[in-house]
Amino acid sequence: MTKSFESPKLIWWIIIPPCIIYLFLMVHWPYLIPFKSLGLFGDLSYYLIANYRLLLLLILWSTFIAHFYEALIARRICRQLNINQELTYLWMIQTFIIGFPSLTILKRYTRRALW
Repeated sequence: MTKSFESPKLIWWIIIPPCIIYLFLMVHWPYLIPFKSLGLFGDLSYYLIANYRLLLLLILWSTFIAHFYEALIARRICRQLNINQELTYLWMIQTFIIGFPSLTILKRYTRRALW
């Protein structure tokens, strides 16, 4: 394969990692979040932390497990396509961070290889 690594659109890098980091902070270190500076979003975040902290913890861990599983799927697809180990690691790391948008790009390579 000539082109075997591609990054998702920038919008996914802007949305997904900060949301996961914010969720992590909400669950584990809420005192670092300036709720009053965030306006209504801060009020909503504070309400969720005060009333639904266990649910936020479950969402955080399910997100982590889903991204980890997607990274393993990316590894499997890279092995099927005979992509070298360095690029396989790049796909796995990117898929762990971004998730489904990265995996869909890799699945497109699978479809091209089948044709």
